[in-house]
Amino acid sequence: MKFLALGDSYTIGESVAAEERWPVQLARLLREKGIAMDDPLIIAATGWATDELSAGIDKVNPQGPYDLVSLLIGVNNQYRGRSPDEYREQFVTLLKRAIAFAGGLPSHVLVL
Repeated sequence: MKFLALGDSYTIGESVAAEERWPVQLARLLREKGIAMDDPLIIAATGWATDELSAGIDKVNPQGPYDLVSLLIGVNNQYRGRSPDEYREQFVTLLKRAIAFAGGLPSHVLVL
């Protein structure tokens, strides 16, 4: 299975070793349960807001479909005092992209 993790510092695991990032831990736990899971492709950076995640996705240009896509973003929008309306609009766009990366299957997208 292919896993795409999209987000910010909570996804990339600010100040933790790579093996302690939650997407890496999830993939490991799934393997322990007998589910064949590739290492996750993580597109995330500390400090990213929704627009920066979108730009990061554009730069990496991941090729789906993915069996699992996670989306965890927004704390930096709030921290910077950006408007809830801007967040809502950009988040909906990111959610649609996540669903597209999951082969159009919303049930394969995990929003945290």
